[in-house]
Amino acid sequence: MQLNRRNLLKIATASGAVLALGGRFAHAQGAQSLRIGLSTYPPHLRPWVNVGYSGHLLSSLINRNLINYNEQGELVGELAESWENETPETWRFTLRETHFHDGSPVTAQDVEWTFEQIRADGSGAYMFDALRTITGFEVIDERNFRLTTESPLATVPALMTFPFLSIIKSGSTDSEDQGIGAGPYRIAYAEKGVSIELEPNEHYFKPGLPALSGIVITPYADESARVAALSAGDVDMIDYVPWSAMASIDRNPALALHKADAGAFMYLSFNGDGVFADPRLRQAVAFGLRRDEFVKSIFFGFGAEMTGLPRTAGSPFHHDDQAAFWGYDPERAKALLKEAGHENGLTVSLLATSQYSMHRDTAVLVQAQLAEIGITVNLTMPDWATRVNLGNQGAGDFAVQGVGLDNLDPDAVTTLIDPSLSPTYLRSRNFKVEGLSDLLEQGRGEMDAAKRVEIYRQADQMVLDATSICGLCYRATGFAAKAGVQDLAMLPDQLSPFSSVLFDKLKLA
Repeated sequence: MQLNRRNLLKIATASGAVLALGGRFAHAQGAQSLRIGLSTYPPHLRPWVNVGYSGHLLSSLINRNLINYNEQGELVGELAESWENETPETWRFTLRETHFHDGSPVTAQDVEWTFEQIRADGSGAYMFDALRTITGFEVIDERNFRLTTESPLATVPALMTFPFLSIIKSGSTDSEDQGIGAGPYRIAYAEKGVSIELEPNEHYFKPGLPALSGIVITPYADESARVAALSAGDVDMIDYVPWSAMASIDRNPALALHKADAGAFMYLSFNGDGVFADPRLRQAVAFGLRRDEFVKSIFFGFGAEMTGLPRTAGSPFHHDDQAAFWGYDPERAKALLKEAGHENGLTVSLLATSQYSMHRDTAVLVQAQLAEIGITVNLTMPDWATRVNLGNQGAGDFAVQGVGLDNLDPDAVTTLIDPSLSPTYLRSRNFKVEGLSDLLEQGRGEMDAAKRVEIYRQADQMVLDATSICGLCYRATGFAAKAGVQDLAMLPDQLSPFSSVLFDKLKLA
């Protein structure tokens, strides 16, 4: 047996010496080893399965996608050096000269194998449905391959950026859950629920990176304990900074708060089985809410009002008039109620959950504010699992939702805004916005950038006018670190929870 760290771990586990090994390895890294306090230990280390933001942070340190975003929100090649739309239905990709952790080259055959694993029945992969839009994969040579789609699909490059679409060495998941990736670090040691230790990948394709001699990841599921560990110097950096702690961290000269105010967001979805089949009543809700209070009272002021659809500021798909569409206008809301035949009031049921405070408090605030315009809201707030079940069954007249986006392509919001799609607890149901589905399909297939901008402007206006969802507020995404942690950059706005794709640049002063 070769005495590498993996086999040494097996020996140590068998002898009960796991913790001692971890301690020695962590100490050996010295001052250049970064200690991260993670919000939760990933449920497993298998690639391609969505295990939440914490799981993505680890995945992005040990794996790479074909394409990612940079901090300006631009598409940049990672394992892919270039890509081009050869015909409306075909895309050609060229890989960089890159290598996996074991030194073997990343080839088109590895990409094909990865796609096959994701598309396999029962894979549980996050991209299982999305990759079905790709109907053909042709290996041209080791560094070139061609993707074919059934119809023109402008979203192909953005699909390659999706979280948990890491390219893994062919067949490597047979011997270890995580397989062999091509990211800046590789796993040297892991004890479930206790810690994960990473060492640099000497084969990483970016010159001079990674700069750290190692990373030690320790889970702190309790948010107060996570913040305390950072303040006490037990860790150098934490993810998922609780909003209640952002102000104190920001005031501490020894620490730095890195945040994006327009991160994930809270919104309302509607069930058209009842009174909300009438778009005027959905609009009444949207114009009857003071969104600044959601930001202040639920997220301690760390967020932003959501008065339009989630379009990143500075993007060609962001339009100021549409971004400010759902302003607070109680008189307009009351007029809409009267026009819809409910001038004497309306009683509706709101589905949320008591398990997570941001969902619970959002529901309570919606209830209080809508009462002021004549809408009585009865709350249903079970535990999260029950809430998801009820949502999938179509319970409630409307529901509190919280979600982020996976990419910045304008099509990313389609699954939230089109109620004609298959029912799920995350979106509105049982009504249609006439012409919306056709327009969104046209946008996906349009290769001309200027024409796409105009198509999505029209589609967004349809959604706003019909209020197929009702935006409430953005919640800030925060990472916090000691002042000596350098080059911590973040992806813009809604992509900010996935900023760890930029953490290959991290270093310590």
